[in-house]
Amino acid sequence: METKIVIHIGLHKTGTTFLQTQVFPKILNINYQTKVDLTTKVIEGKINLFSDENLDGGSYRLFNTVEQRYTILENLHKLYPNAKIILCIRDKDQWLKSAYKQYVVAYKSCSFEEYKRRLDVRFTHYQVYINEIKKYFDAIYICNFEHLKKNPKKFVENICEFIGVQTPEFENKTVYKGITDGQVKFIRVFDTIFPSRVLHFILSIGIRIIRKDKTILQWKRRKE
Repeated sequence: METKIVIHIGLHKTGTTFLQTQVFPKILNINYQTKVDLTTKVIEGKINLFSDENLDGGSYRLFNTVEQRYTILENLHKLYPNAKIILCIRDKDQWLKSAYKQYVVAYKSCSFEEYKRRLDVRFTHYQVYINEIKKYFDAIYICNFEHLKKNPKKFVENICEFIGVQTPEFENKTVYKGITDGQVKFIRVFDTIFPSRVLHFILSIGIRIIRKDKTILQWKRRKE
């Protein structure tokens, strides 16, 4: 069997946790990893599936710019010039709302209007991004988060067909729900009363534990 490399590059907030916990690990006879860097191991004669939403350039983070995502693309091509690329996109307005909540939990609270004003809006220019991907890679599959919500079975089947594997048995469940509007308000009030990055970080960890965040679950598994 020839060596194949398939890379799922995000976007953030498009069902990545669902794929990374309910689908990809259950595919048989592949080399599956959740980080792509110089330590990532390619196994010859296997399908190598790498899934790392940070490859989209950290799109939801206010301190990142879209140039970072294009640098990542260039570097990916140098490492894996024949890779197949999976990109999931989402309705832009819904993506912005979800990205905002993720930022509030992970980094710092602010109003939604401030978030939109400070975010590099080019992160939402999907077609520009897709065109850039096509400059580097020939095999690209674009999927849509809304399709996952409407027909998860078909959504997963299409991705697996692109990868070249049989669709595994998977549980159709929301792995990590975004925080509620009420929780956003609580975080903003907390940060106003306690303007400390350390306390915000502690609060963030607490929220992640309560909501069974993927990062916390992975950390607990490593400890066990």
